[in-house]
Amino acid sequence: MGKRYWGNKVAFIFMGLFLFIPSFKVSACTLFGAIGDRVEGGGALIAKTRDLARDREQVWIQMVPQGGYRYQGVASKGTKHVTSGINEKGLVVVSAAAPGPKKGRKVTPVGKILLNASSVDEVIGLVQDGEIQGPIYYLVGDIHKIALLEVIDGYQFGFLIQENGVLSHTNHFILKDMEKMNRKIGRSSQTRLNRIENLLSKGLLTKDRFIAFAQDHFNGPGDNSVCRHFEASIPSSEGTVSATIYHLPKKGPPEIWVNLKKPCQSAFERK
Repeated sequence: MGKRYWGNKVAFIFMGLFLFIPSFKVSACTLFGAIGDRVEGGGALIAKTRDLARDREQVWIQMVPQGGYRYQGVASKGTKHVTSGINEKGLVVVSAAAPGPKKGRKVTPVGKILLNASSVDEVIGLVQDGEIQGPIYYLVGDIHKIALLEVIDGYQFGFLIQENGVLSHTNHFILKDMEKMNRKIGRSSQTRLNRIENLLSKGLLTKDRFIAFAQDHFNGPGDNSVCRHFEASIPSSEGTVSATIYHLPKKGPPEIWVNLKKPCQSAFERK
């Protein structure tokens, strides 16, 4: 089992949370990762499928800031806002949308975390210091550990660490106590979470298996599959527009495979 933690003021503010975290449809990303003995050859694997308006073209960008760590990742064309990335220290950060009001959000961008942190422990330190704001979900990883983070603000957060095992997340709160923040769990979010948990539960995990998971159409095609690939006859404004797999081997540099289109219809490219 992983190690679970929660902000020390969470229990105090639960009643108020139901007043300002309404339920509404959020973009439906799926995050999953593995580390240690579950990964063939050891190391860590972290992945994200990005679900967005289907006309939002995705690109791979590299950021070389004057201060902080260099990083690269996936962003919508015309922006520098990565939602899946890795920095020069080998820290991977991927995110998924959480329910909450769209107006007034102060969600901390993935790029800001990659700029300022070199490890999972440092990311958790930023959360505990109130430097990361939400509502947002992150899956973060380095060569030593992976972790899920559910963040509202510096008072309301939870995280689960794995040093030898698997983690996954979709678009509702799943950590103990934090799950009380769900007014309603969307069918797509729960169905995709059940499916990715089932896929992760079997056998040694590899880059190729993670790619297959990102292409998975079980319970679909449509809103409820990991790859939200819609048939032409199914009306929808959203779908899976990219997928990224990060492998942090025990020895050697990180390996990155990216698909900037529908992951089930085109090949992944190594960066």
